[in-house]
Amino acid sequence: MITITEKVRFYETDMMGIVHHSNQIRWFECGRCAYFDEVGLDLFELMDKKILFPIKNVSCEYIQPINFNDVIDIETRLIKLSRAQVVFSYVIRRHADGTLLCKGTTQNVFTSADDNKVVRLNDTYFNRLKAAYEKDKEELVKDDDCG
Repeated sequence: MITITEKVRFYETDMMGIVHHSNQIRWFECGRCAYFDEVGLDLFELMDKKILFPIKNVSCEYIQPINFNDVIDIETRLIKLSRAQVVFSYVIRRHADGTLLCKGTTQNVFTSADDNKVVRLNDTYFNRLKAAYEKDKEELVKDDDCG
């Protein structure tokens, strides 16, 4: 799992002064990109090799409102992995007190830029993700044992 911290900007709020619901999806992407960076998976390198990674599915459960100037922690964990897809889970918490604000998942598939057909990652890329995935699974077991 990796955690990044963001501060809510004014333009991310709506007329009610609450973060517009689309921004949680953007923050999921921020977490996902940071995760890829952390494991050494360069997304531009993948694109240079004509491998794209479109979203196939996204879900978000909005639990508590998020407001302008809130500082939030975005926890990102890889929960499913194959050579053709990744599924991430996300938890967004208020940094100051750990309040759970929302949680969700995304599913990305790896596709060819030439024909949009699903492709399988080679060993170099897959093994980087697999090592992180195994670490995430170990952390989940430890968390369950402590809870």
